[in-house]
Amino acid sequence: MVNRLPCRAVVFDFDGTLADSMPFLQRIGVEMMMKHFAVSKEDATNRYVTTTGLPYEHQIKINFPDDSRNDAAIEEFEQLKIERIFEQELFPDAINVVESLKEMGLDIFVSSSTFQSTIEEYFERREIRTLFKHILGYRPGFEKGVHHFNYIHDQFNISYYDMVFVGDSLKDFERTRGICDFIALVGLFSEQDFRDAGHGDYIVHSLSEILNIVTYQG
Repeated sequence: MVNRLPCRAVVFDFDGTLADSMPFLQRIGVEMMMKHFAVSKEDATNRYVTTTGLPYEHQIKINFPDDSRNDAAIEEFEQLKIERIFEQELFPDAINVVESLKEMGLDIFVSSSTFQSTIEEYFERREIRTLFKHILGYRPGFEKGVHHFNYIHDQFNISYYDMVFVGDSLKDFERTRGICDFIALVGLFSEQDFRDAGHGDYIVHSLSEILNIVTYQG
């Protein structure tokens, strides 16, 4: 019997959580590192995976600090992402899970490292923008994690204790520490990866499992 997690809002990461876009993003992210920094595929893959969940701008600057080639790599990645992100499909159970959570009375948010205009257009093209209370994307100085959580708290009067963040990366987990509850979605990272990182709470293998975990806290 799973202990229920009471909350008022569920905040979903986008890439790898709502959308099956991580294989695409990893491919182009690795390609850009190989192309611009002349590293091996193995090295580029390790660099990408260990920083995934962050905006690509941050991934590049962490992996190649103060490198004159950074801007070109970031710009090319973002252009490729914009050209192809709209082709990336949501996971098969994503819409049903969001609709079911809304029926419980929960507010549903998206918190993404994708630029604001792009992530909003993604949902508008699929005509499901109204399923979400608000969609938060990336801009410099305003990114997934504490910035987005603070915005939800301030604009919608939702306590941090009443938020649950659902994400698929170790960086997603790190962002919630000391702020709100976290549900890990197995995908790029295994259940053991999350346990080794210190996550002792809920881990799911599909979005549908969330319906058996969260409950509305009025």
